[in-house]
Amino acid sequence: MKKDDFEYILGLLKKYAGWSLSEDKYFIIDRKIYNFVREKGYPTVEDLIAELRMGQKPLLWKVIEALTLSDTCFYRDYNVFMNFENHILPHIREANRGSKKLRIWSLGCSSGQETYSIAIAIKNKLKAVGDWDIKIIGTDISTASIAKAQKGLYSSFEVQMGLNARMIIDNFQPEGNQWQIKREFMNMIEFRRYNMLDEMAFSEAFDIIFCRNVLRFFSEEAQRLMINHIYHNQISGGFLYLGVGETVVGLDEYYEPVNGMRCLYQARIGVETHRLSADEIKKQASPNSDMPSFVRPDNLRPLASGILRKVDSKGYDEK
Repeated sequence: MKKDDFEYILGLLKKYAGWSLSEDKYFIIDRKIYNFVREKGYPTVEDLIAELRMGQKPLLWKVIEALTLSDTCFYRDYNVFMNFENHILPHIREANRGSKKLRIWSLGCSSGQETYSIAIAIKNKLKAVGDWDIKIIGTDISTASIAKAQKGLYSSFEVQMGLNARMIIDNFQPEGNQWQIKREFMNMIEFRRYNMLDEMAFSEAFDIIFCRNVLRFFSEEAQRLMINHIYHNQISGGFLYLGVGETVVGLDEYYEPVNGMRCLYQARIGVETHRLSADEIKKQASPNSDMPSFVRPDNLRPLASGILRKVDSKGYDEK
């Protein structure tokens, strides 16, 4: 790809998706553009760029989606899900024992593997899950990814990326040579297309938000704005999962780290800040692991929604 074409693509990503990529991402962008050209039948990359420069919006968004499509798998970063399943969910179970309500947002959910992994973990830990009011929202900028997630249908290769045979059998049913996630999980989840540069209003705040390996693609100023938006959609004292070792500008203003995990944060209580509008976000925005061995988190604070018993060395009993 020619240098000016590469810079043009970077400009599109910054303007329409908020991603701020450096020139060292040339080979990644070049490979994805080449794959798009081959898949769509364009003679050359130059032909695609020429059509984009004509202002073809439908084509523009197809290219944006192809470039922002991220790699994903079930139970990605296994220790993160073990932390979620064995410590955070019991914590929430105690906090919300009265309401039996749980709200989770999975940002940048791609084709749904992370979001369904969250649902599987909930089923594993919350006994009598049918008695709970559980809603998980999965959002992504890619229309194609959201469509795939809504179907919940995956190849044998995809389900084996992160799941053992028992987990596949327990949570999927065979559909020809593919695997269909069971209906009970689909009933927990709503998938929506969402560009993080836009504002999204939710009727309820979230207990837990997953935003892993998403914010690192944004500029520093955009990260500050996105964290503001995330914080204002979360209950005080709620939990935020970022990517392992992911650093986000402005995070400390709204969240404090949970000891033992380099990716888990708890929302500060009483932060005085206004909710930034979509116009403010777009005006300033322009997106940038090694999993540590698990250490039991030891500084979880009570959620605003209830008083929690302190996590002791034995964990919670199954009630």
